[in-house]
Amino acid sequence: MHREDGLTEDELIAAALAGAGRLRRFALHLCGDVDTAEDLVQDGLLRALTSRKGLRDPALVLPWLFSIVRRTFLDHRRRKEHRTQIVEAKLSAAEPSTGNLEAEILERGFSDEVSEALSKLPEEWRTSVLLCDVEGFSYQEIAEALACPLGTVRSRIARARAQLLTALRRDTLAGNVEPGVAT
Repeated sequence: MHREDGLTEDELIAAALAGAGRLRRFALHLCGDVDTAEDLVQDGLLRALTSRKGLRDPALVLPWLFSIVRRTFLDHRRRKEHRTQIVEAKLSAAEPSTGNLEAEILERGFSDEVSEALSKLPEEWRTSVLLCDVEGFSYQEIAEALACPLGTVRSRIARARAQLLTALRRDTLAGNVEPGVAT
C-alpha cells in the first residue's frame, strides 16, 4: 500500500520499537561496539524521523531503517578515518618499533599496511581482534557480543594476530615499509 503523505511519526516509532533488537544487532555487527551501535541506531532513527515523509510504503519501513542505520555507520566511519589520517600524518616517522603490535596499533592508529592486513583476515578473526586490541573488550565480553564460545574467541584472536604479524613482517622484509613506521 503506497501513501502520498508518507509515514506518520507514530507509525515510524512503532516500527522502530518492533525492530529495535534487530537494528541494534545489525549496528553492533557493523561497528563491533555496543555503545557505538546504540548511538548508530539513535542517530539513524533521528534521520528517519526527519525524512519519514519520503517513505511511501509502510511495509518497507524496517528495511528502510536498516539502510539508514548502515548509511549512518558509513558516515561515522568516514569521519573517523579522516580523523585517523590526520593523527597519522602528525606521527613522527622516526619512532622506533616497540615490537608490540597491540601497543603500536593503539598508539599510532592504523597504517595502510595494518589496514590492508586487517582487511585480508576472515571477518570473524578481524572482528575478534579489533574488539580485543582496539576496543579493549575482554575475551569473555567478545564471546558474549559474538555469541560464541570463549575458546573460539581465543583461537580467532591468536590466529588473527599471527596472520597480522606475518603479513606485516613480510611487508617489512620486502622493503615496502620501514619497521614500526605508520604511513
